[in-house]
Amino acid sequence: MDINKIFFLKHRNFRQFIKFCIVGTIAALINFFVLCSLTEWFSVWYLISAVIGGVISAIWNFLANKFWTFRNLETGKETFKQAVKFILVVCIGVGLNTLIIYFLTEFAGLDYRLSWVFATGIVLFWNFGLNKIWTFKHQLSQSDSLPPEPF
Repeated sequence: MDINKIFFLKHRNFRQFIKFCIVGTIAALINFFVLCSLTEWFSVWYLISAVIGGVISAIWNFLANKFWTFRNLETGKETFKQAVKFILVVCIGVGLNTLIIYFLTEFAGLDYRLSWVFATGIVLFWNFGLNKIWTFKHQLSQSDSLPPEPF
C-alpha cells in the first residue's frame, strides 16, 4: 500500500472533508442547474433562483452527508434534531451565500454565476465545520462499531 493511501485511510477528518466536498460538488451542480434554469429559461430573479437552488440541494446534502460522509445512523428523534440543526446551518449558509452573491454582483460588478462560484467556495468551510461538530457530532460508541470505511 502506498503512502498516499495510508494517509488517506488514517486521517478521518481529511477523508470526511473529501467526502463532504464530493457531496457538496453534486449539490453545487444541482444548485447551479436550478439557478441557471430558473433565471435563464423562466426569467426568475437570480436571487430567488439562488435560494430555490439552495433549498433543493440542501435535501441532497442532508441525506448524503448523514449516511455517507459522517456515517451517522441515528434514527427517530435524533434524526429530527439533526435535520433541524442541518436546516439551521443551511439557512444561514444560504443567507451568507446569497449576500455574497448580491454584493459581488451588484457592487463588484461580477456576473452572478461567477459570484455564485466565489460565494459557494467561501460558505463550504462554514457548512463543513458546523455540520461536523454540531449537526452530525461523532458518537463514539456508534461509529466505532461500524466496519471500516472503504472510502
